[in-house]
Amino acid sequence: MMIRKLQKKLYYSLGQVLGMTGLTESLLKRWEKEFPELKPLRNRAGNRHYTEKDLNLIFLIKEFLEEKKLAPDEIRARLRTHRFQLAENETVGLKRTLAEIKLEVQEILELIGE
Repeated sequence: MMIRKLQKKLYYSLGQVLGMTGLTESLLKRWEKEFPELKPLRNRAGNRHYTEKDLNLIFLIKEFLEEKKLAPDEIRARLRTHRFQLAENETVGLKRTLAEIKLEVQEILELIGE
């Protein structure tokens, strides 16, 4: 049996992002208003599509709020001064990879009917 490497998706749906991050829809939408750097793309129907950059940003905001207990103003300041380093944050990258694996497992379970 061969194990294949996870393929990176170009875009993730709102439901996929919620499943990967454990956030609620209302919280994520509030973050989109509160943190201007988080701007998911929208299709013609108005559905949100999140990129890898968006995922990195979501995991970074989550880490700042939940683990480092930073205030939203502090987070906005850090995002402005460090916006080019977001993709290089190792912790965020690992969390995103784990979330992608979780998403793959969920999709497999749906396919086999569990």
